[in-house]
Amino acid sequence: MVSGCLADTAWTRTPGATPVVVLNKADLVEDPARHVAEVEAVAPGVRVHAVSARQPETIEILRQYVPSGRTAALLGSSGVGKSTIANRLVGHDLLRTQDVRITDSRGRHTSTSRQMVLLEGGGILIDTPGMRELQLWDSGDGLGDAFTDVETVAASCRFRDCRHLREPGCAVRAAVASGELAAGRFDSYQKLEAEREQQVKQMDARAMLEDKRRSKVMAKALNKHLKDKGAK
Repeated sequence: MVSGCLADTAWTRTPGATPVVVLNKADLVEDPARHVAEVEAVAPGVRVHAVSARQPETIEILRQYVPSGRTAALLGSSGVGKSTIANRLVGHDLLRTQDVRITDSRGRHTSTSRQMVLLEGGGILIDTPGMRELQLWDSGDGLGDAFTDVETVAASCRFRDCRHLREPGCAVRAAVASGELAAGRFDSYQKLEAEREQQVKQMDARAMLEDKRRSKVMAKALNKHLKDKGAK
């Protein structure tokens, strides 16, 4: 089963986008519900749907996320079937697609640019090229919002600045050991936390370089001013 993501940009409860995980090609597995449960376990509060482009009736559930006046974007790796899903929602083959490979039933890279499609109900759907990876971008407090389960447990750690590594009295590690908190969930949290820290370091380094550049410009301007003033 291949995963994609439908990001609804008109979420009324909070600013930003509402993620909806779409597991396409559900016809290739015996128990799609098991895969849905696995994704729900690592993405609490996010809606997850198993669909199949070969079974158009399963894709109808996605229409609720693109009503009139809303815009949604299909995000995911190459070959997961984003353009095919878009065509099913449109009602005819508007976007170019390719047959899956016979050897492994995987899709092929097709879309090379973003394409905006107007749906019959008035919603707008954006089909995007396949992505190799997604990275954090100015996450702010977003990581805590995405991992409220980890943050809630972390509030019981002995130390307020606990990094959940080897510190004594770490409630997070204890929760993982007892099974209260899924180990995979905690691993994802740690990886994104490390990525955020690296992002902050890079932003600080860029800020320092920009400050140096500005200082040089100001010093150069001051020296020129003093030189011109002395010449008079």
